[in-house]
Amino acid sequence: MDWLHHKYIGIISSRLENFKRKSANLYNFRCVLCGDSSTHKNKARGYIFEEKGKTRYHCHNCNATLSIDNFIKTIDQNIYNEMIYERLQDKKSPEQIDYEQFIEKMKKPVFLKSGPLKGLKKISQLSPNHRVKKFVDARRIPNPYHAKLFNCPNFKQFTNNLVPNKFDNASIERDETRLLIPFFTKEKTLHAYQGRSIGESMVKYITIILDDSVPKIYGLDTTNFNKTVYVFEGPIDSMFVPNSIATAGGDLVSAISSFSKDKLVIIYDNEPRSKETIKKLDKAIMNGYSVVIWPENFEHKDVNDAILAGLTSEFIQHIINTHTYRDLAAKLALTKWSKCER
Repeated sequence: MDWLHHKYIGIISSRLENFKRKSANLYNFRCVLCGDSSTHKNKARGYIFEEKGKTRYHCHNCNATLSIDNFIKTIDQNIYNEMIYERLQDKKSPEQIDYEQFIEKMKKPVFLKSGPLKGLKKISQLSPNHRVKKFVDARRIPNPYHAKLFNCPNFKQFTNNLVPNKFDNASIERDETRLLIPFFTKEKTLHAYQGRSIGESMVKYITIILDDSVPKIYGLDTTNFNKTVYVFEGPIDSMFVPNSIATAGGDLVSAISSFSKDKLVIIYDNEPRSKETIKKLDKAIMNGYSVVIWPENFEHKDVNDAILAGLTSEFIQHIINTHTYRDLAAKLALTKWSKCER
């Protein structure tokens, strides 16, 4: 196993539950693709190993087999891109890399072994026929997120256990199961969560704030703010574009005001006939942010709708990159976009 693979396995290790280095070229952890055992939390049947000079990933639970490159790509496209770039640029020989010293310096994985979400099942732990699992699959949410989202039966009662009297008795009587989307700080502390309805509820999203001192933003724990950061109006859209964050309602520009504008690209829904959306875009442009103005032939309301229509994440990323504007160019593009007959 070459030094570069060791390095990038170390980088993704914080996302691999029960991660252990068994030997020089053998790593073990719970499978992020199937969620591993739903009844035995200590079972870890995912392995990275070397076979005939090639490094592979294999899960003995779901039988998934991937090359190490494709496995890292599945975990995080940005990290994969960095690895490929480093492979092309680095001229050092493996002998110049001290494997053991690097492993010792790796940050230990951080997991939710306790805390507010303990007791809730991850989507990856649900049976294929579970209604919340079927909802997530129907939205085509990428598999790595299935281990980061939760099934929350009796959402309002669950919330009242954390925030006493948040919902009254009348609301509790109309309680329902929701998809729980957790919001973590950079330090992996839960500061908010959102409950997404999976049926015909009158209220599609319910956002619960646990710490008012933290911006109401999803993705703080996984985003590299030294690179371009894409800002969406909702968490689900952000799951299809690498290095993205999302707000949970309210004024998006105010929510991200504490971050450097230079690295942020704001992406609103594709609603050229909506006065409210045009007003939001105008405010973002006036405040000096880069924004995406969707092309006229992009007929989808948002990123998730585009995915459901058959577009790939890579193609959507291309559209975003080629339709990002700022300052005067953004004003001109907004004026043209607002006249689209859709």
